[in-house]
Amino acid sequence: MTGPRLDEEPAGHRRFARYLQHLETVAAEDESDLVAAVLRDEDATMADSAVGRHLDRRAADLLTEPEFVSWAEP
Repeated sequence: MTGPRLDEEPAGHRRFARYLQHLETVAAEDESDLVAAVLRDEDATMADSAVGRHLDRRAADLLTEPEFVSWAEP
């Protein structure tokens, strides 16, 4: 019987991990272009998950940025 080896990670999992790594280290000026590129991935569910996780992380980061704090205060 032939089939995928159990110890091999599926390509989608590798792309997901690579996207998260790139999204975590992208320069602010390149962030929107990278997000758009990720969202063009053929696996829309995986791409949405990667971008969603990135946005969750960015939202947490924004809570500590002075510009956001002053904007969010009533």
